[in-house]
Amino acid sequence: MKIHHDAARDYLSIDFFEQVEARSVYAEGIIVRYDKAGHVIGVDITDSMRLFGESDLMTLREVCEFLGVSESTVRRKIKGKKIRYTMKGNRYRFRKSDVLDHVADGR
Repeated sequence: MKIHHDAARDYLSIDFFEQVEARSVYAEGIIVRYDKAGHVIGVDITDSMRLFGESDLMTLREVCEFLGVSESTVRRKIKGKKIRYTMKGNRYRFRKSDVLDHVADGR
């Protein structure tokens, strides 16, 4: 699987398989790409930042839910400097673009 986030275009592309695209279907900012056999080979999301709501910042819990990992896993990533964050008071905050970049880098 390959993930690419283009922050300048606010576009997220997820390739499940490296196949030739035969057709694609677009609905509400999501493009699903299919091969000749009709298997899903990838998904593209336009205006990807909209997926996370209005604020540019995410809480620790939101990042955990998005990544599908536990809080301790995200804390290890913070400690290992694998994901960028800021502090608001004594709470972690993550820019959406940093979280998407983290996913795209496969860290």
